[in-house]
Amino acid sequence: MACDKMAGIPYRIDLDLAARAARRIRARRIVVQMPDGLKPYGWIIIRCLEELIGDVGAEVYLHLDSTFGACDLHYGQLEATIKPDLIVHIGHSPYPAELAHPGLEPSRTTVVYVPALSMAEPSRHAIEKAAELLEGRGVRRVGLVTTAQHVHIVKSVASSLEGMGLEVRVPRGLPPYFSDAQSLGCDYRLPRSLVSRVDGFLYLGGGLFHPLGLYLATFKPVVRLDPYRDDADDLTGEGERVYKVRLAKVAEAMDARRWGIIVGLKSGQFRPWLVERLASAIKEKGGVYVLLANEFLSPGYLASVDSGWFDAFVVTSCPRLPTDDLWDYHKPVLTPGEAFMALSGKLEPYRFPW
Repeated sequence: MACDKMAGIPYRIDLDLAARAARRIRARRIVVQMPDGLKPYGWIIIRCLEELIGDVGAEVYLHLDSTFGACDLHYGQLEATIKPDLIVHIGHSPYPAELAHPGLEPSRTTVVYVPALSMAEPSRHAIEKAAELLEGRGVRRVGLVTTAQHVHIVKSVASSLEGMGLEVRVPRGLPPYFSDAQSLGCDYRLPRSLVSRVDGFLYLGGGLFHPLGLYLATFKPVVRLDPYRDDADDLTGEGERVYKVRLAKVAEAMDARRWGIIVGLKSGQFRPWLVERLASAIKEKGGVYVLLANEFLSPGYLASVDSGWFDAFVVTSCPRLPTDDLWDYHKPVLTPGEAFMALSGKLEPYRFPW
């Protein structure tokens, strides 16, 4: 099946996956979720899905709340209100809540994960520039890492790099959660598997979020090959700068006695096992803590509770909040790995993110 309206979207989105799921369960209410960058095309996607399942007769809702990944499906909110039969989650690979909280009963709502593959591809000129930057860092053996939007061009980019004299290694995926070469902002297990076998990494994709996390997780040179800008740049220096700031935060928290442990309320960010481990570590050091439950964390929310009693905070929900959104807060706000470092009184080895 096809929908002509989809031709105006710069991503390949296979809505047949969603249509088949809707028919299989005879869905009456469907919620479609997508990253904010896709929402300007949301009306097209909704109209096309309605066209594909016209015989089903379902109501289709476009979810406007931000969904920051497959860990953020808003199960509780949706099941208490709309009560959808089906959630169509576009753009992220599966990350069911039971991965964060082993033993948790899966949601009753059916979820189908629909890839959104970017049509942007780097030119040979951009790939040549990336190869030059890698060689300038002394990288001959390179690990290739990307996100879910670009996994389909990994082989072609790897082939181009090999034609330029580089030895390319692509980490093997973990289906259905990771494709080959894929990394999440909170999970770098695939690139970490290559650390001893590569000199550095090429990140295929846009933005700073993933490549900076890649540096903190591996401490290897990172060059970004951005297919959206059709350009390449060396982000190693930026990674080193962020690392120094994170170490300073850990050092500042080493004398902390009064902690705030932030407990995530999003479906895939609730980690009671991690909260218990941190609570035990704080008590073993003679400290005390307050549990702070939160679904969406921002500097404003943190300031509202920080009365002066707290010495430091640790975030157990999304570990990228401390490094990206809260890193300039006036008190240490740490990832779980950083908190364990501070509580042990050691700056090495650096633990990121868990």
